[in-house]
Amino acid sequence: MILILISLLLAWTPFAQELKDIGFDIRAKQNLLMGKGANTGRSYYDVVITKDPASGVFIKMPYTKKGGKFSFDLHHRIAMTEEFGLPAEVTTVVEILSGGTTSIGVYTIADKINSGDKFDEPINKTSSAEIDKYVTPLSRKTITLDIRPGPQSISIVGQMLSISRGSTTTRIDTPGTRIATASNFKFQEVSPGESLR
Repeated sequence: MILILISLLLAWTPFAQELKDIGFDIRAKQNLLMGKGANTGRSYYDVVITKDPASGVFIKMPYTKKGGKFSFDLHHRIAMTEEFGLPAEVTTVVEILSGGTTSIGVYTIADKINSGDKFDEPINKTSSAEIDKYVTPLSRKTITLDIRPGPQSISIVGQMLSISRGSTTTRIDTPGTRIATASNFKFQEVSPGESLR
């Protein structure tokens, strides 16, 4: 009986290893760390409008022979002050760069923000500046990327933020402006038999 149990455990061991997340290295500048989620302990990073990958949320992927899938959550980054003006239609556009300035893709999150909207978890912020106490991530869109085999780094950079209130639209595309927040980073290596699309 014990031999059967040990045999079953040994047979299932490879499957358990295939589902394990693989570590990666977030190399974003420390000043981009907005804070950590009070409930999850996850790090939330500000995404800045820039063409320079080193100024974005820079992530060094692990070396893999099979490639994998990298995912993160994208959020609007909004200062919810009385002057913000709600309701508002908010559209945030970011780009993922790889290999310096090679674009992997452009991603958009768009939502209507109403008075009283709150993020799904409080953030313990790194900055104690007065304006930063009003800044919050809002909404959540999960972005999943196919990562090729071998070494690779990516950078999440901002492109544009658009805020519409009634017939008035404000477009923000000034370099250095923080327009989005990224969190919940995960990397999984491709399992045997699974093909990248």
